[in-house]
Amino acid sequence: VFLNLLLNACEAQPSGGEVTISTHQAEEAALIEIADRGPGVPEADTARIFEPFYSTKESTGLGLSVCHSIVRQHGGTIIVERRAGGGALFKILLPSSL
Repeated sequence: VFLNLLLNACEAQPSGGEVTISTHQAEEAALIEIADRGPGVPEADTARIFEPFYSTKESTGLGLSVCHSIVRQHGGTIIVERRAGGGALFKILLPSSL
């Protein structure tokens, strides 16, 4: 999941840019955020970005769908938002075991 999101972030800014990864403890869950400074995900695409075969680039459209499935199989959620200042922000919330 993380490798796919990192590769997507790098591909979104082919001339260089910024990719950040942050983690936070959120009550009984872990929050992982992966952000880039590419063009971001258009608002119209955010509702469909995790659907199988849906792509905003020349690809199979399976990468984010597989990520979504893996995160859900682990009891988590994944969302995408527009990053303040430009870019995309993917947030993954996974339950933590104590």
